Amino acid sequence: MERLDPGRCTLLNTRVEVRLTSDAVNARSSRQPAYPALLATSGLCVLIALAPLPFGSMDIRIVAVWVALLSMVLFLAALQALGPRDIAFLCGFTAISLAWIVVISEQLGWTALLSRHLTAVIWDEASAILAEQLDRSVSVARNQPLFSAGPQIAFFLSILCGYLVGRDRHAAQMLLICFLGSGLAYAIYGLVALVLWPNYFLWHQKYNYLSSLTATFINPNVAASYFGAVTSGWILYATRFSGLGSHEAPVLWWELIRSRLHATSPRNILHLLACFVTLTTTMLTGSRAGSVLALFCLTGAIGTHLRRKLQRRRLLWIFPVGAVAFVLVAISIFAPRVNQRFGVQGFFDVARWETYASTVEMIKGYPWLGSGLGTFRWIFPSYRSGDVPSYGVWEQAHNTTLELAAEMGLPFTLMVGMWWVAMLAILGRGMLGRNRDAILPTSAFWIGVLAMAHSQVDFPLQIPGFALAIGPILGMGMAQSFSTKGR
Repeated sequence: MERLDPGRCTLLNTRVEVRLTSDAVNARSSRQPAYPALLATSGLCVLIALAPLPFGSMDIRIVAVWVALLSMVLFLAALQALGPRDIAFLCGFTAISLAWIVVISEQLGWTALLSRHLTAVIWDEASAILAEQLDRSVSVARNQPLFSAGPQIAFFLSILCGYLVGRDRHAAQMLLICFLGSGLAYAIYGLVALVLWPNYFLWHQKYNYLSSLTATFINPNVAASYFGAVTSGWILYATRFSGLGSHEAPVLWWELIRSRLHATSPRNILHLLACFVTLTTTMLTGSRAGSVLALFCLTGAIGTHLRRKLQRRRLLWIFPVGAVAFVLVAISIFAPRVNQRFGVQGFFDVARWETYASTVEMIKGYPWLGSGLGTFRWIFPSYRSGDVPSYGVWEQAHNTTLELAAEMGLPFTLMVGMWWVAMLAILGRGMLGRNRDAILPTSAFWIGVLAMAHSQVDFPLQIPGFALAIGPILGMGMAQSFSTKGR
């Protein structure tokens, strides 16, 4: 047998100890949060928590503050290394951003690639009436796209920052927790304000929606989408800690219910109370479409998260029937104002159908570059159908897709539609394919479905306070739709 030299053994041991020590130091340093990443996460959490507060961030000055904050977050998040998947995402984001810049620059007259042939007819008519040649532009209201660009810029930046920050799973969890916690705080405030100060929202007096819960939003429909999104997230967060999503052996349903009742804890009770408060807040908004869509997305989130357990018990095929029954019962019990509106106005307002038809006529008049971002309220009266009731001022089309096509043109609207489809497809892949941290892409998917579906009959995505609260969640969900191994 060959003997080892004691000096050689000592040298080898020293090398092993040095290697182990250096590995430990590297591991410890990798666990320590980088300050740029920590600041970026904190800034995005501030945006999520405070965007709904100042009346839905409708003031252009507040939007400018959010754009500045998101620019800082983007700078800090871009300091981290980028992978091939991140480069692909940034390329897609750059493509739609360049298309947006081209349309806006044409509407403002900064470029003349297409605008010389697609100027609005109103400028020729005004020149004839005034007997003076006016500078023509694509936009029917000069420079209006410049003043209306802030919310769209902020929304795009929030999704981009959410993706870059959300690549780290701990930061992604922090973003979701911040969204749920701030949403619960707004829900509690909304309930208290409805009881104690029903004629006020914040410090301003209400003149409309006196019997509806709006919290810090001006319109109850937007509040319904926001609190519905928060409710879906809280339900998923509650199931994460209740053990319902685990893969234990199937047991009888009554035994499962009995074990859950005996396994209650303060944390589980807090989660259930949070779900109840946010769901009640959603129902008290009185929004028909918002309440119904929120309930369907809520049941969809539960079904997809528990699909394996339902499939093992051979109950997956009857879950849709139970979901419809749950929606009907919840509307009947928790939403008396929604029931009242269904009884008086039916499922849909006639005025909205006529408004949609009038908006389609607008699109026919401005199919390529639109009438100008933010000009719907100025040009709609000339297209308003005589079947639309004379009362009320239509500042939005109550259909974000149609309004976007009327203001920005059909080609850009088609690009945005493809972008939403791709985003939901990525989120759906993560929702169905991930096991660890599955609630991150699942919550983002159903929040995105709720926002997009409700925006087809209303305008929640056009309100910065709502769009900027869910934008980082959507970006985070896309980042977490792929495995985090090796990050």
